[in-house]
Amino acid sequence: MPLVDFDRGFYGPLTIQQQTARIDNEALSFEDRLKLTRTFALIGGLRVEHIGLDRNSTDPAGLVKADFPFSKSWAPVTGRIGYTWEAVPGLTFFSQYATGADVSANNIFLVAPTQNLDLTTARTYETGVKHVLWDNRAEWSFSAYDILRKNVYAAAGGMQLNIAGRQESKGVELAGSIRPIEPLRLWGNIAYVDARYAGYDFAGGSFSGNTPPNVPRFVANAGASWRFSTAWPVEVGITGRHVGDRYNTDANTVTMNAYTVGDVYAFVDIPKTVFNAADQARLTFRVRNFTDKRYAIWGDPFYPNQILLGAPRTYEISAAFKW
Repeated sequence: MPLVDFDRGFYGPLTIQQQTARIDNEALSFEDRLKLTRTFALIGGLRVEHIGLDRNSTDPAGLVKADFPFSKSWAPVTGRIGYTWEAVPGLTFFSQYATGADVSANNIFLVAPTQNLDLTTARTYETGVKHVLWDNRAEWSFSAYDILRKNVYAAAGGMQLNIAGRQESKGVELAGSIRPIEPLRLWGNIAYVDARYAGYDFAGGSFSGNTPPNVPRFVANAGASWRFSTAWPVEVGITGRHVGDRYNTDANTVTMNAYTVGDVYAFVDIPKTVFNAADQARLTFRVRNFTDKRYAIWGDPFYPNQILLGAPRTYEISAAFKW
């Protein structure tokens, strides 16, 4: 995973700085589902892994920089345990507790050799219910979750990373779909999340209680489609997506406004008699962001005065084959 920096002074020679990082990851995992009764089952898993990191950095003259090279390794053990309970036919309750671990920094090259480099660990509680009804023509689900991530790294000035302490997220999700008549399908989902930093203190201040960048409190999606049962089945549909306000920095001083965009599509399923070698063939035409909405999709905390705009109106044609 090499990174090369190029720098050309005014009428000067080209200089090259090179940083390299190698991450080796070996893992062994176990999963099991134990059905204790006809309606109640336990689900569990265990993951044992080794993560090794080797980094090096050289200056334009090819000399190894101070504190390089260096290596570090971890051996996290993570897992999950949960249950499913079908209280009545079609109505299932579920809960899960899970843990995880990953290399802490989004950009490993920005972590200085002298910084405390450790894994970001996480634990998740989730519980919810799913209901399938009306002869499988309708379903809805609800879930609530609580996520805690420790040893989180965040952007700081000068292309550096701070240890942001903990990131706490609590939220709920509601989803549903219905087919009132055979050709028509309606669906939608909404999610609300409250994400906050905790223990994020640094010289001169604190961002504890602030919302991490690019995390909206509210997200919603909805769609509708109609399928024509012809010799070559055709389906047309429309989808919409709403994303709430987000902050561009850990300081929460710059807000990227909420946006709503929509897509339209149509596809045709080509009969097997046309492509005998394929079990299924589909030709799709899609228009993304059909209103040509201009909106901010992402902001880089390292560059708080810059944003990444979402794609403008885009036309797509694709073909898919299944064997």
